Order: sequence, then structure tokens, then C-alpha cells
Amino acid sequence: MEVAGEAPATPRRRPNPDPARLIAGGLLLILAILTVNVLFHGPLTGLDERIRGAVLARWDSPAWGWLGTATHGPALRLTDLGTTMVAVPVLAAVALALAIRRRTIRPVLVALTGVVLLTGTVIPAKIIIARPGPGLPAVVPGQFGAFPSGHTSTACVCFSLAVLMLAAGRAARVRNLALAGLAVLWLAVGAALVWCDYHWFTDVVAGWALSGLIIQLTFWINRPRRLPAAASRPGS
Repeated sequence: MEVAGEAPATPRRRPNPDPARLIAGGLLLILAILTVNVLFHGPLTGLDERIRGAVLARWDSPAWGWLGTATHGPALRLTDLGTTMVAVPVLAAVALALAIRRRTIRPVLVALTGVVLLTGTVIPAKIIIARPGPGLPAVVPGQFGAFPSGHTSTACVCFSLAVLMLAAGRAARVRNLALAGLAVLWLAVGAALVWCDYHWFTDVVAGWALSGLIIQLTFWINRPRRLPAAASRPGS
């Protein structure tokens, strides 16, 4: 019952969900589903087999043979972007150049965090899950399996961190072009790995999901810290 002269109570607004948390939750869910599928030979294993069969049927066809896996074939060259000898030096060079130009160590810290998270997640997962690659025998204990795709994760994390740091502070149009270019890169590297029969399709998808989580966590760890209000007051 309202008292005369009193303003009606303002209804409480529910806080909007944080998009970053929603994205992280979705990526974690995808990664969990794919991991369980691999460990227990779930239904997506059949999808992997069908995709591999379709690729092998077209691998040397006149229409698709130009992609090939020859030394200078475009598919093989795309997979090189996922090697540590290519991706990590590119990220290191960009981070160092930005650190010098902007006179801050933050780009180097971002690059270092990304590489540490990448190494600390992909390598243990490959050893523990121990999934054989397409057409390969069982993985020897202690050796690397195919899940998740290390080439996919390395390329996506390193090139994305480099491009996102370069695009930071630029116009929205530049940032959008950067994101579009990264999307093409992610898809191209993943498709090349499947085409060259290096990975199952779900290995690549898991690599994409893990990459998104690593990139998000990297920038969260290195986010600018705000001083408490009391500490920021002069004389306090």
C-alpha cells in the first residue's frame, strides 16, 4: 500500500549478463563436449570419419588437386602458420615493436601470457587424451596425441594476439577489418589441417574453442588495473 505523497518504489533492474562470460561459457561447453566425445568415442567420431572420407575422395581430383600437399601447395603452406617456428616469432616481433613504440611493457606481457597459457594447456591435453591422428596407430603413452589441434591453437592464439594488439586504439573500421581477417585465417588454417589429413575435424574445432578461451583469459590477466578510490585520493 502506497502512502500519499510518497513516490512509487522504483523496480529493481536485473543486471545484464556479461557478454564475455557468456562467450567463455559457450567455448568451455564446446570444449567439454568435444573432449567427452573423444574420450568415450561419441557420435561426433562418426562425423570425423565422414568428413575425412569426403576429403580423401576429393584430395587428388582435377577440381581440388591443386590444393594438394606438395612442397609448395597452398594447403601445406597454410599449416606452416601453426608451427611454433612461424607463429611465436611473429607474435614476439609485434609485441617487441609495440612495446618500443608505445613505451610500455604490456605488449610483451600479453604475448608472454598467451604463449604460457597455450603451452600449459595444449601439451598436457595432447598427452592425457592421447587421440591418434587420422590413419595413425594408437598413441604411445607420454607422446602427443592429435586432440586438440596444436597447430590450430598456435596459429589462432599467436596471430590473433598480434593483430588485436596492433588494432587496439584504431578506428572501428580498422578493428572490424582485423577481426574479419582473423576469421579467415582461423578457417583457412583449420581447413588446411583437415585437408592435409593432419587432424580430425573435431581436433580443429577444439583448437578454435581453446584459442578463444586463451585469448580472452590473456587480455583479462593483462587488463589495466584501477586503483581503489581511497588510494587514489591525494594525501590518503
